[in-house]
Amino acid sequence: MTPAKGVFIGQRKDRMGARLLMMLTCIRLAEDFDTTYKVNWFPKGSDAPELDHPQELFAQDWMDAQFLSEKAFEKLSDKALPIWTFQGDKTPDRLIAHLNSGRSVVVEEGFEVLAFPWEDVEAIRPRYRDFIHQIGFNDEIRTIMDRADEKLSGQGVSAYHIRRGDILNGLPWKHTTWPAKIEPEELYEAHLEKTAGQTSIMFSDQPELITRFQNRFPRLLQMSDIADVSGMTRAQRDFLELYTMSRAQQVIAPVISAFSMAAARISGQQRLVFRDVLNEEEFHAANERVVQRLKGGAGGFLNVSEASHIYAKTLFHIYQLGSDDRSQEALELADPLLKAGAENAFMPLLQALNLFYLSRWREALAMSEEALRNENLWPEDYAVLCALQCAVLGRLKKRWRAARAFSQAFWAKPLRPDVVVLGSRAFYRDQLALRVLPPTDWSLQKLIRRPWFNFNSHLAQRKALVRLPCNFDFVLFDWSDLALDQKAKRLFSNPARIALLAESLERATDVPGDDPRRMSFEAVLRAHTGEFPRSRAIDITREVISVRPDNSLYYKRLAELYEGEGDQQRARLTMAEALACDPDNPFLIFAMGRFLERNGASEQGESQILQAADLDEATASIQGMAGQIYLRRGNKGKARPYLQKAHDLFPPYKRFANQLARTR
Repeated sequence: MTPAKGVFIGQRKDRMGARLLMMLTCIRLAEDFDTTYKVNWFPKGSDAPELDHPQELFAQDWMDAQFLSEKAFEKLSDKALPIWTFQGDKTPDRLIAHLNSGRSVVVEEGFEVLAFPWEDVEAIRPRYRDFIHQIGFNDEIRTIMDRADEKLSGQGVSAYHIRRGDILNGLPWKHTTWPAKIEPEELYEAHLEKTAGQTSIMFSDQPELITRFQNRFPRLLQMSDIADVSGMTRAQRDFLELYTMSRAQQVIAPVISAFSMAAARISGQQRLVFRDVLNEEEFHAANERVVQRLKGGAGGFLNVSEASHIYAKTLFHIYQLGSDDRSQEALELADPLLKAGAENAFMPLLQALNLFYLSRWREALAMSEEALRNENLWPEDYAVLCALQCAVLGRLKKRWRAARAFSQAFWAKPLRPDVVVLGSRAFYRDQLALRVLPPTDWSLQKLIRRPWFNFNSHLAQRKALVRLPCNFDFVLFDWSDLALDQKAKRLFSNPARIALLAESLERATDVPGDDPRRMSFEAVLRAHTGEFPRSRAIDITREVISVRPDNSLYYKRLAELYEGEGDQQRARLTMAEALACDPDNPFLIFAMGRFLERNGASEQGESQILQAADLDEATASIQGMAGQIYLRRGNKGKARPYLQKAHDLFPPYKRFANQLARTR
């Protein structure tokens, strides 16, 4: 007997937009692969209490047909595979065979239009606009959907989304910047003026903003002009606003906004950002109007927090786009906001950067110290401030303190662009006492560089550094154990980062192929990528050691190659030789401790880690690991000073704070 054909099972644990897109994707897949779809509306671990009553949105007969009970889901998903397992295939054959065998496919993709390599995504995208009508909404919802279609569809309407809400006023969101989520009003005004005479509709989680725009642009609609949804539940309001936005001809929104992104996907089109709809002159003029509004202080904004967030966004225009040095202007724009009581933790950070650009070193240092005392700082911003202190202390010729500050920043957030750029600046200028940092080929690191970052940075990069920044994955390649950041630790499972590291080495043309520094690193890098066997890397590394017998790093690398080959005895002897090169180096002692732990000598390994912590100056992970050893032994008194030091080196790291609390 031929088994029933497998179905597509859609599920998402998050909110409205993602769940709708998941369902549309299931409808599309079921149609194209000649089967049906089901929805697991209540997956384990879901985090959307406003969606706990789907009858607010959907007709009961449709839910009876499409929703899965927990028991039915378990039965269908028993031999199911996630959709992503087929997305690398070059043909549909394996997916078709899987469905024909009676096994199902779980679909959790919720923000992109899904297309396989053999499909044309641009042919699929427009179909999503009609798929929404295949979902069985109840009569109350359907009535307002029809009204939105009648009012907006085919009318050339532009829909705008302004994101504010909890970013401005909620904890902890207001304490860091959101440049990809917040856009100043002047950009919306510029496009409204450009499209004067056309119908537009605006959505925002800050109703006062819509009122302000409607006073100036009377033709501008809002949701209440389509239907009164004020008495509806949150789930109903969210869906109807999202659906209404999707009926517009174009959706214009911040770079990152799940709500508007979902609306655009449902509409079958790409969401637009202001760079898409304003030319360079219009964009520049709008940003200059923001600068003028900021010169009037916080009074021209919803509150001081909004002014601060818009100021942070405007700095990108002032520093990244302006050809003239406008540091003094940036400083003067921030000053009245700080005096007006801006409590956003990022504001002193931005002001410290302004002082840094103005070469007012001691004032920058003082401002950064004030900023670091704010308990609301996000981890990324704390790391940026430490990196800024590194650059300032280096300029003041305080190399030891500069290296300590860099260590705090780097081990916490080694991939953060600000940390990389400011650390590179101090390193290139020989402003770091490298003894505070682990053994590596620092002279080669100066030549191992990466392209500029184009995202996620407070810093105007070229105001801090002329040369390309270091690719500090070169350091992490040997010492990733020391990083607190989990993404940084996962270097070896990230092919893109490994490939960039290999490219960085290739670009270091000043170092010939027979240079021991290049030979050593190239050997371990190529062994990792599988370009040649570990045995060859061992031979090369031994050859390098014969030329540089006093270099601890090369012995450490050789020990790890032996360990990878399963030769524990040689690995241990070689690690001991590394330590003999520099017996009091805390990083080498720590590396020996970790090696012993990995290879069954836990007690000896712990003893080495504790010794390393006593010698270490500024490495939170070493201090934290020592404290954890004593915690496991039940000795809270001995654990406390190590955990306190780890916590002091990077206060935002919650694990150390929690472990420290257990010692009291």
